[in-house]
Amino acid sequence: MAALHALVLLAPAVALAVPHYVAPRDWGSFIWLSTYLDAGQSYTFETRDLTGTAPDTVLHVLRDRNGWSQVAVSDDCSGSTRSCVTFTAPDSGYYRVWVRAYADGRGGTASVYRNGTLLLSNQPFGGVPISFTWKAKETFRASSTTPNAGDHLLFLLRSNTEYLQHDDDSGPKHYPRVVAASAQNGGGQRVVVGRYPGSTGTASFIHDEELWSTIFDDNDEDEDGISDALEPLVGLNAEEEDSDGDMVPDAMELFGNDGFSFSEWGSPSVRDLYVEVDWMQHPTNPYLTRQPYAALVADAAAVFSQDSGIRLHAFIDGALPWHEVVCYGACSGGVDFYSLKASYFSSGNPERRPYFHYVVWANRHSSLTSCSSGRAEMLGNDVIISMGCWSSPSAAEQRGTFIHELGHNLSLSHNGNDAAGQYSEVHNSVMNYRYQLTGVSHSGWHSYSFGGNGCAACSASPKAECIECRNEFLGCGFPGCGSCDCDVNEWGSLALDFSDSGEADDGTGPVKRRTVLAAYAPDDKGGPARLQPFVPHVERPEAVKREAVRRKRERLLARGQVEGRDFHVSPDGTGLYAECP
Repeated sequence: MAALHALVLLAPAVALAVPHYVAPRDWGSFIWLSTYLDAGQSYTFETRDLTGTAPDTVLHVLRDRNGWSQVAVSDDCSGSTRSCVTFTAPDSGYYRVWVRAYADGRGGTASVYRNGTLLLSNQPFGGVPISFTWKAKETFRASSTTPNAGDHLLFLLRSNTEYLQHDDDSGPKHYPRVVAASAQNGGGQRVVVGRYPGSTGTASFIHDEELWSTIFDDNDEDEDGISDALEPLVGLNAEEEDSDGDMVPDAMELFGNDGFSFSEWGSPSVRDLYVEVDWMQHPTNPYLTRQPYAALVADAAAVFSQDSGIRLHAFIDGALPWHEVVCYGACSGGVDFYSLKASYFSSGNPERRPYFHYVVWANRHSSLTSCSSGRAEMLGNDVIISMGCWSSPSAAEQRGTFIHELGHNLSLSHNGNDAAGQYSEVHNSVMNYRYQLTGVSHSGWHSYSFGGNGCAACSASPKAECIECRNEFLGCGFPGCGSCDCDVNEWGSLALDFSDSGEADDGTGPVKRRTVLAAYAPDDKGGPARLQPFVPHVERPEAVKREAVRRKRERLLARGQVEGRDFHVSPDGTGLYAECP
């Protein structure tokens, strides 16, 4: 459907003023040259040496005098598709020479000459004009969809040659964002999108009618800053501010934000899961250093992509000061996990905090005598992986433990398979201790369960003590199955929205409606204001923590999990964890 919209948008016919969206694509690169000119002098600029399938340049000369204006323009030169223009400089200063493609598919390479002297040789030129009609105050954006790349520009034109305005980096993370001026809504208009010279990557194009004013009328039901008319074009739900249920707001995933930009990594219509990993580095003994193996990120992401379509974005960040033991809270001889988190969790990108899980790759957790592989919050975002009892854990053991502990954050339990000697063969999941380190039985793949193995009677089960059959899971909802060894469809029950109130567990408080909008701009029409990053981690008051635990406990109980077996509440009521013996 997105491809169909793109084809329609790129057609030469002029459409009525409606929202527009072009899915991520390569827009091609502009030539964007700065050159000093003297007042009263005559200059000839031209493009030569065109190469490509059907190269066709348009050359604009622009000047910034407290606002950009066009000094000269050339489309075709003496009947050819190259461009040449002669003019007298009105004043002295730096001018911009902008060379673009006449239409989509007409890019290539070109050399730029001034008064017969070569300025640039065989530089790529491109850009895509999109024709439609707009009104004053309407907003145009190009949001990068390639991680750590994609510096784009946006130009507004009337006809093919009349320059109106442009922008380089006024939007979030320096993406281009243009607001049409009041006198620019007549004639056959077009927007031209392209990359800054030397930049790479893809971007999506988004145009919305009075984007920032929609929250004050009836055109934005979910008040997320994306109009009801635009949301279906992007594949979003006009009644939900987080259409894909991954806890990252639609506006953040569509438009991006400063610092770390979710539009580069994720999509508002596909569930994305974000994890930051820090690790303990021993000061003298490298064999005790707990750094995960290099391919962990790609290996774990492949599991989620192949088995669920969820895109896992894991970032192995940096080393932490060495401690023998890491504890949730204060403990004798150990360091408090939350004190580490306050100092090191996304310290350079605080805007990630409400949406990222935080994993500390440690030596041991809770005590020096513990040989547990990890401890994780249930329906939370904090994980301790502690493989200190493994002298040299293999890549498979690390991968299985990482996916296992992350599963607890996503509301998965052991399904009763956490008592030594009683591990089920039926529960074909990395959450089952039988398969955590070696992979599931059919392939060695470290996956959660698809629930395809149904149930086994007590007499056939390797478990000494069968768990109570749970209703509404595949294979266990039929009469006579009151006590059996069950498999469950874990991929179908993942809870990426680990907090039922939209409240992240890192002290930032509830992510309320309009929070993203208010951070972007102070008024209904927007402006150049940038998104303000979220505040650093601050531990919440104990009363707030207990209320969050109470809500999570109710969610887990409603999902059929059993307190004391599938999850545990800390004695002070401020934490809810899965214990991995």
